[in-house]
Amino acid sequence: MLYAPNDEVDSGLEVDSSAAAIHSLPPSELPERLIIPKLSIDAEVQHVGVTKTGNMAAPNNFTDVSWYKYGTAPGVKGSAVIAGHVDNALGVPAIFFDLKDLEEGDEIIVVKKNGERLHYKVVDEEIYPYNDAPLKRIFNASDDSYLNLITCQGEWVPEAKSAAFRLVVYTKLVE
Repeated sequence: MLYAPNDEVDSGLEVDSSAAAIHSLPPSELPERLIIPKLSIDAEVQHVGVTKTGNMAAPNNFTDVSWYKYGTAPGVKGSAVIAGHVDNALGVPAIFFDLKDLEEGDEIIVVKKNGERLHYKVVDEEIYPYNDAPLKRIFNASDDSYLNLITCQGEWVPEAKSAAFRLVVYTKLVE
């Protein structure tokens, strides 16, 4: 699983199909890195779609993050969504292990392939049951430019093959 193709690693977050708006941005405008200064994160951004179960794919390793490529791109009006693992199967911390420590006003930076930096500020943080996240809020807010960061939270639920909760950090573009 550590090196599975992107679209085979499941984030466990069902995709709101109305969010599938394939953009026509040139590759230079797409996200390349995610930087979270407070957490000392500087991660490569994988571009992912959906799994066979219809959920957003997760990164295929524990050091990168994944951007939902059929949704909004960072910097564009709408909700861009980036996911990352909280830990691995052995409980070793992964890229978003400390995501829960972000607070309102903390800075998030997305670096595009062309080098442009997009600056976001945390505006909210919510925890939802894994099977009851508000998909429209996460994927479809369209009144401004948002970046929503997602990871697992809580105990592993073996029968669901998922953590019990999803942590979503909502951010808004400031530049």
